[in-house]
Amino acid sequence: MNEQMYSIGPLMKAARKFKKFNQADVAQAIGCSQSALSKMEHNLLIPSAPQWFLFSRFTSIPPETLETGIIDRHSKVKFNNDQVSLGFKIPKKYRHFRAGKVREIYPFLFYLEKKVGPEAHKDFIASTGLETEFFLDFDNLINFQLFLDAMEYFIKLGKNSDETIGDIVNIGQNDLYWNHYKVEWMKLGSVAAVLNEYCNEQLFFQTDFQLKVESQGGRTLISYFPEYHLKQFAANASNEQVRFLNTYRKKTLESLIRRILDQNVSFDLIAETQNSPLGARFEVKAMPASQAS
Repeated sequence: MNEQMYSIGPLMKAARKFKKFNQADVAQAIGCSQSALSKMEHNLLIPSAPQWFLFSRFTSIPPETLETGIIDRHSKVKFNNDQVSLGFKIPKKYRHFRAGKVREIYPFLFYLEKKVGPEAHKDFIASTGLETEFFLDFDNLINFQLFLDAMEYFIKLGKNSDETIGDIVNIGQNDLYWNHYKVEWMKLGSVAAVLNEYCNEQLFFQTDFQLKVESQGGRTLISYFPEYHLKQFAANASNEQVRFLNTYRKKTLESLIRRILDQNVSFDLIAETQNSPLGARFEVKAMPASQAS
């Protein structure tokens, strides 16, 4: 998706639709004709520097958007916020219980484009029925069904081994995904402190799950508690999707600790009865020296 940093048109369309502006609104704001704006959105015309400045201010997008190729306002998730995403036509199965940000699906898209190929990236997006520009804005809201469908797409490709899931995390959860959190969290000095901060910052990622860190007799545990609205999605989740989800969580937590503390630890899934198949609990384990390298 990084190629988009050199493509202004899709970013302009994404920003306009996020605000639910029509082309006439934006054209007037930046001092051009609607026809000219349409050409800009289709990369047939490049806006001048003053036009881009006016556009950025009118649509409230961060100045670094052209550098990153992704719009990220660093905002918190508001469950089913009708001010977000609905400038895009959203298929019915993705329209309800929207409690996650596009940020959460970004690692899958990035991996598809960079490691599988642009055609696979396009094919997955086409399978969702959503516009490509929808995925250029981290603040667009998605529901958990889209996350399940992303995992299912990888399963059908045969890319669901533990190693591949680890690659999705290591490649896709890059500095753009983590944003400023890496810099702020570098001040933290322990695994428990990083995990607690990660739990506290979940509103910048999703509100499908509550995350909680516990200490029990010298053990450090982190749990995922599904919100009630996930009940219908849980009923349709396959065993392989649940395994994929928990492996993805494990790899995410392990990668996070490596990034922040430069430590190798293992997160082991605890086999216990959950109220929902989407719930999970992991215990932090020291990585054996033979595996730490």
